Formats: sequence, C-alpha cells, structure tokens
Amino acid sequence: MCGDEIDLQLRVDGEVIKDVRFIGRGCSISQAAASMMTQLLKDKSIAEARTLADRMSAMMHGDEAAARDKALGELRALAGVAKFPVRVKCALLPWNALTDALKS
Repeated sequence: MCGDEIDLQLRVDGEVIKDVRFIGRGCSISQAAASMMTQLLKDKSIAEARTLADRMSAMMHGDEAAARDKALGELRALAGVAKFPVRVKCALLPWNALTDALKS
C-alpha cells in the first residue's frame, strides 16, 4: 500500500542459498532491511533462511529475545522499528519476498 517494492533474486544450489540480490525502491527501512538480509542469507540453508525470517518477524513484533538473537546480525539494529507499527511492514517486506520465493 505504501509503494515500496522489492524484487528478490536467489541462486540456490541444492538446499543452500549461494547468492541473493534485490532491486528495490522505497523507504530507507525497507531498502536497508533488504540489503542486510542479502548479506545475512548468503551460504545459509533454506531451513536457516526460514528460521531467520521467523526471528525477524518476531523481532519486528516486539519479541525482545529475538532482538538479542545474534543470528540476526546487523538486522538487530532495526529492533526499534517495532515501536512504530506502521513501519513494521517496511522492515518485513524483503522477508515476505523471501518467504514467497522459497515457496516456489
């Protein structure tokens, strides 16, 4: 609804994400989240990627344990976005794109 867009490209070898790229436009939160996500997912298994997506979602919905989870790496810097519910969708946009991509 806000107009942000993320086109996500994955190169998967077997069950491992070998490369992740995105093309996007939108607010700084969605673009930063996408950029950090691409760095985090390289060489992760699909199962690990799904787990990270769940942890990111939990963090964005105020889960303080998720916000301390070192597995999220630099994405933990976005924990404060949880205080602004209207912006949560921005931070989760690339993760929703990932979840959709992994379904296919």
